[in-house]
Amino acid sequence: MVTESVIVGDGPAAWIMALALARHAPTRVTVIAHRSPDDVDPFGPAMVAPPAIRRQHAMLGLAAAEVMACAAPVLGFSFDGPDKESGFAPFGQIGADIGPVAFHQQLARLGHLDALAEYSLAAQAARLGRFAPPSPDPASFLSTLDYGLSLEAEPYAALLRSQAQALGVAVRSGAVTGTQRGADGRVEAVALQDGASVSGDFFIDASGAQGLLTDAPFLPWASLFPLDRVRVEIENARTVPLVHLDFRNGEATLSRTAPLPGRQVRIRLTKDGGGTLFVPGRRQSFWDRNVIAVGAAAHVSPPLGAGALQLIHRAAGHLIALWPASAGGVEEAREFNRLMIAEVEADRDLGLVLIRPSGVTLPDAAAHRVALFESRGRVSRREHEGFTAGFTAAALLASGLRPRRHDPLTDALDLAMLAARADRIRHMAASTAAVLPSCRPVNVQAHDPD
Repeated sequence: MVTESVIVGDGPAAWIMALALARHAPTRVTVIAHRSPDDVDPFGPAMVAPPAIRRQHAMLGLAAAEVMACAAPVLGFSFDGPDKESGFAPFGQIGADIGPVAFHQQLARLGHLDALAEYSLAAQAARLGRFAPPSPDPASFLSTLDYGLSLEAEPYAALLRSQAQALGVAVRSGAVTGTQRGADGRVEAVALQDGASVSGDFFIDASGAQGLLTDAPFLPWASLFPLDRVRVEIENARTVPLVHLDFRNGEATLSRTAPLPGRQVRIRLTKDGGGTLFVPGRRQSFWDRNVIAVGAAAHVSPPLGAGALQLIHRAAGHLIALWPASAGGVEEAREFNRLMIAEVEADRDLGLVLIRPSGVTLPDAAAHRVALFESRGRVSRREHEGFTAGFTAAALLASGLRPRRHDPLTDALDLAMLAARADRIRHMAASTAAVLPSCRPVNVQAHDPD
C-alpha cells in the first residue's frame, strides 16, 4: 500500500495535489514547503482556466464564493493579429445547434460567419464589461452564459493550503537539497538543507521548472514555439472592466492580458531580448517510477490553450482514478502518462493552431485540425479536451481561419427559418447582456457546480 505520500513545493500545484490526495486517497500526505515560484507556469501571477475549473474546485470541496475572493471571471478570449481584425471566442453557448448541425455552420450557410460572437451572451457581456453568474433555470437566456477564472496565485495557494491542512496534511518547512534513491532509481527520501530527510512511498514534484525530484528527460519544443522570454507587467484595471483574456499576436511577439481583482496582468512573450527565460517543452514521462511531476516541473506550454492550471487539476483527477495499490504501479503509470501526454500535447497544439508561428511546421495533429476546419468548418477534438466544440470553432475563427465551404447538412435547412432564428438569438444575447450588472465581485455561492 502507498501509505506515505510526499509533495515538494509551496505553490498552487503542490496544494492542489495535496488537497486532492487528502480528500480522496488512502494515504498520509506531507508537503515539504520548498519555495517554488512559478510552479504552475512561468507566465505571472494570473493563472487562467476554462469553465471546467469550477467543477474541479467542487470536487476538491472548495466553495465558489471562497475561490472568487481571489479570482476574476473570464468570459472568453479575444484575438488580435498583425494581419486581421480582432475576433472573440466566448465561453458558454453560442447560438443554438439544430440536431447535428452546429450553429457556426448555420451562420456559414447564411454568410454571417464573421458575426459569430454576436450570438453569444458571454461575448456581448464581455464587450460591455458586464457579468452575472449563469442562471440555473434552463428557460432563462442567462443559462447560456458560462465563465472561466483568472486566479491570483498567492491567495489561491493559501486557500488550497488551508483546506488541505484542515484535512490533516502535514507541512514540513525547509529547502530541498537532493534525493536519496534506491538501487532501482526510486526515490526513498528527500534531503533537506538542515540535514534532515523526509521518507515516503510516493512523491509528487511540484517544485516548478527546476524539477527537484523528477529525473525524466525534458523534451524541448523550441522548434515549434520559438518565443523564449516573458515579461510580466501589472496594470491598473480599465474603466470598462476586463472580463476576458486579451491576446495580441505580433510578428515575433505574443501578449496576453488577464484580469485579477482590482487590476490586470499583461505578459509579453518575445524571442531573446529582455525578460525571464523559459523553455517550452515537456517531460518524456510525467509518472516516472515513484515520482509524478506536475505543473512546470512536468511541462511548459504556450499560454493559449486550457492552461497549466487546468492540466494540474486533470493530473490530480487522473492520479486519484488510477491510485496504485503499491508504489510500483507500472500499468497505472503507463495509463497516467498516456492521458497526460495526450492532454498536454493537445493543449499545446491548440495554442499553435491559434497563433500559427511564422516558419513553424505544425505537428501532424495540429495541421489536421487546421485542414479539417478550413475544408468545411468541422472541429477536430481530442479526448478530455478542456473546451467545447463551439468554443473551439469560435477560437479558430477568431484566429483568422475561415472554412472554404459550409457543412452540406445545412443544405437541408430552410434559409428563411435559419435567418429568423439567428436574428432572435442575436437580439436575446444583446438585450440580456445590456441589463447585466457591471463587473464587480459577486456572490456565486448558489451557483456551485453540482
